[in-house]
Amino acid sequence: MWNKLLERQIRRYIKNADISGPEFQDLFAAISQAYSHHEEDRHLIERSLDLSSKELTETNRALQEASRIIEIRNKEMISGLEYARLVQTSLLAKESSIYETFPDSFIFNHPRDIVGGDFFWVREEENLIFLCVADCTGHGVPGAFMSVISFRLLSQAVRDFQLTKPNEILTFLNDEIKKALSGQSSGIETKDALDISLVVLDKQAGEMQFSGLGQRIFLCREGEISEFRGDRSHIGQNLSTDEKPISLQIEKLEKGDVLWFFTDGLIDQFGGPAGKKFGFDRLRKLLQQNWSMSLPEQKRELKAAFADWKGIHSQIDDVLVLGVRF
Repeated sequence: MWNKLLERQIRRYIKNADISGPEFQDLFAAISQAYSHHEEDRHLIERSLDLSSKELTETNRALQEASRIIEIRNKEMISGLEYARLVQTSLLAKESSIYETFPDSFIFNHPRDIVGGDFFWVREEENLIFLCVADCTGHGVPGAFMSVISFRLLSQAVRDFQLTKPNEILTFLNDEIKKALSGQSSGIETKDALDISLVVLDKQAGEMQFSGLGQRIFLCREGEISEFRGDRSHIGQNLSTDEKPISLQIEKLEKGDVLWFFTDGLIDQFGGPAGKKFGFDRLRKLLQQNWSMSLPEQKRELKAAFADWKGIHSQIDDVLVLGVRF
């Protein structure tokens, strides 16, 4: 039996032609069968599409609900981090403390996340000024946690134990951080670390004492830059000061000398035409070019250079640069 719709269509086109022969009958029967199969396939496809549409609708609903939950959680997380930033800011040194101690100075502090692990510390005791820049392991919440602990221990070293030598202060800091993070009897070696540059400025003697771990600082005098490198170790990371005491460097200072402290966030930032790191040499050249400017002007130049270099690249780490004129 032919498909009735197909039969009407065939007769409309062939009209008076004789199609009663057996060869035509077989041909049309085959066509009719193929047409019927096509119709069945079409119905199956339509049904499948209808089912797929329902499944997609359910999937979309599930995705929308998941997206809504993620958005709520994300807002909660950001709100928590914003609060953590307020807490961290309240516990660490204020930028105004640097400007009060050094009228010609700047701080370029640009965390990668809402909270960060880079911090500075300044304290004045009689004729001595204690000044440091530190970079805690990682960034974000773990770095912020380490920064608050380290900041408090630095103040404790000077206030409670009357330590005045930078190498003694860093030895104390290392011992206390290892105790706080590992426990004296647990036997667990901590992987948390801290890179730091610490100077003690003696205003009466016109002298700088420097100790550092994993960092360096620049001293500029009349356009000539000297580099002071810290030891190749890290606070808290398997550093044994009994086996290898932290070194101490002493330098006479003159009026107008400029000191620059910096963490590795800027020098490790990828960017520029070839997507390379900013690097020590580029930073040194930039600072040397602008040394005669006021420190606020130097900050503007530094911020512009960083933004231009970074371009479309993501910031990879916290950035902190501090400059003071003695």
